[in-house]
Amino acid sequence: MKTFALVGKSGTGKSFRALEIAKANNIAAVIDDGLLIFESKILAGSSAKHEKTRMASVKRAIFESASHAASVKEAILKNNITSVLILGTSEKMVNQIASRLSLLPIDKIIKIEEVATPEEIIAASMMRTKHGKHIIPAPVFEVKKQFSGYFLKAFLPQGKRDYFSEKTIMRPTYSYLGNFRISPKVFSDICQFIVRKIDNVSDIYKIKTNSCENGCVEIFIDVGLLFPCNIPDTANAIQKAIVKAIEDSTSIVVQAADVSVKTLSFK
Repeated sequence: MKTFALVGKSGTGKSFRALEIAKANNIAAVIDDGLLIFESKILAGSSAKHEKTRMASVKRAIFESASHAASVKEAILKNNITSVLILGTSEKMVNQIASRLSLLPIDKIIKIEEVATPEEIIAASMMRTKHGKHIIPAPVFEVKKQFSGYFLKAFLPQGKRDYFSEKTIMRPTYSYLGNFRISPKVFSDICQFIVRKIDNVSDIYKIKTNSCENGCVEIFIDVGLLFPCNIPDTANAIQKAIVKAIEDSTSIVVQAADVSVKTLSFK
């Protein structure tokens, strides 16, 4: 196992440059803020950006939890990962992470000043302090699984793209911009609006929503259909429409969309 580290103060653009550095040095995976990222996939870990305080986020980032560290170590072995880039704010921090993940010694430490100009570092710092924006070196569709309910934005560089290029911009819970909640009635109203547009739906009887601990939502809907129609296909269309409408409108991941057909009415 070859271990590399990228060191720089918080908000200096480490996550933004991580994938470029990994590609230039033939590094297979990145460990950033508690996550193991490999080939555009978040393989294991839990992001420090989930935490509600900065202190808790630091503990998560350095894998203070034994179970957290164990899950990442297991994923490294299972996927035969032979090289890793660890991101941290100091040499002490990256050595702590490497020790807890059994990745010592670190073969090479790269400082952010070696790969970014002073102007680029200042610009990155402004994005963090003024706008509260953070980068995760993984595509939106991967990050979305971990950050249901967060407003995410893809960073897509111009030119040829590969799994070393796409990143996600987000704001963590501990950002000064605060948190937000969505009323169950919002989900119900979205479902009502979108399902009534689907062919062969005659009635909507009941809509129930459950909020999950991981930030996702479950939707249960009872409908009536007009017959003749293909019942499984219509139910599947309702499911897909609900999932797309809620995720597009709220950024919250729909963990389940259960459709029950209660009545059939002849056209």
